[in-house]
Amino acid sequence: MKNILVAHDGSEPADNALLEAASVAEKFGAKVSIVSVVPNLCFSEIGTDCDTVTKLYRAEIEGAMEGVKSLLKDKGIDSEVVILYGSPADVIVDAAKARNADLIVAGSTGKHATERTIFGSVSSKIVANAPCSVLIVR
Repeated sequence: MKNILVAHDGSEPADNALLEAASVAEKFGAKVSIVSVVPNLCFSEIGTDCDTVTKLYRAEIEGAMEGVKSLLKDKGIDSEVVILYGSPADVIVDAAKARNADLIVAGSTGKHATERTIFGSVSSKIVANAPCSVLIVR
């Protein structure tokens, strides 16, 4: 196992998934790619400024990723943090393919219940479409 991809949205379940991925990476000497996705939460019916919503969401993710980078650096784990845009499950699966991931690690639930209601369970979609093994952490 050389490449582990962690789906991270800044939530406590995602932090738990990160810790599990770090443990696996330490055992195998694997590189960890942390992928966080800014979803499209803008809908014309809501009447919000999509650029503002997107910028706020990205800023929140960037803040969470600072702690993630620090944790992995302290453990001596080779890592990268990538922030992408789109449908979370699709983007995570595509990122796993692009990085030749041997394992995707994700939390069982995400940060925002609204996303689950709108998009469905991200973790379920990842499991159904992943190009590699998937570890869902509770």
